[in-house]
Amino acid sequence: MPVNSGVRMENTDAAKPFARYLAKQRYVGSDGWAMQNPRRGTTNDQGFANSPDFGGRNGVFVVGDSYIESFMLDYPETLQGRLDAALGGNVHAAGASGNGLADELQIARFYAPRLGPGTMVFFVEPFDLAGLIDPPDRGHNGFSLAGGQPSIAHSAYRESPLKRVVQASALLRYIYYNLKIADWLSQTYIAGPPADGKLTRDHLGEKEKLLGYYFAEIMALSAATPARVLFLVDGDRGAIYAGKRRGKAAWNRDERQLFLRLAARYGLEVLDMQPVFERHWRQRHERMDFLPTNGHWNAVAHQLAADEVLKRLIAKPPLPSP
Repeated sequence: MPVNSGVRMENTDAAKPFARYLAKQRYVGSDGWAMQNPRRGTTNDQGFANSPDFGGRNGVFVVGDSYIESFMLDYPETLQGRLDAALGGNVHAAGASGNGLADELQIARFYAPRLGPGTMVFFVEPFDLAGLIDPPDRGHNGFSLAGGQPSIAHSAYRESPLKRVVQASALLRYIYYNLKIADWLSQTYIAGPPADGKLTRDHLGEKEKLLGYYFAEIMALSAATPARVLFLVDGDRGAIYAGKRRGKAAWNRDERQLFLRLAARYGLEVLDMQPVFERHWRQRHERMDFLPTNGHWNAVAHQLAADEVLKRLIAKPPLPSP
């Protein structure tokens, strides 16, 4: 049966301070108690899912989180897979669950000089801004304003022996990955009451400083590579589905506007999927995710995003490698 196998992570350190999986690792993915949407795949040489092994210059490099690693989709259905087919190859992707903006920056810092991409696409979703001032989870990076100076801190990952025990048992994997009992216990007994979504002026001020640092670092990296940078910003699908009814918004409005405003101030290119998703829902009434079991993009959303990215690339081709 297609019980979710989970994937073992590679240990992280200062030399490679970003989350990734063991190379050439086979995995099985499925959602929920009924093990819906079963998928099988193998990580590449760099430890990322749904990407060919890295190589070649002047291509497209997609960086993101679990939306980009896309365990619930086969490679041809993903954003990067569709770009790869349309552009004739030389498209690579680095995505890992839990990645935020600091993680994406560290990944780009490591791979951009080695790949020399003509275009770098950075995926942005609500968690990236909601967790901007939070300390990093194991294997991940976070921004810091210690002493008033923005910087990045890495929390190293070392594999726990317990993970091997869990992965050796299909029953334990089913309880942990498919039923998500650990997540339910954490949300029910540890997390406490949900926040009302309002931000203090101090928090917004901190996030503005950190985003300014982030954008400045991205611009410096883009100039050094050189590479065109495109931010692919997720739409608020929950609000779109709800329409005029009062639905639960995924994005904090102030955070979203802050990101878009600062990106424009720094002259950075943004592809906002909100109007694209709104138009598709209005015309087709077709969902763009796996809700209620999984909120990640489905093949429809990946196709819409790939189409929009391709429009940008056709209008303005990638920068030539030096």
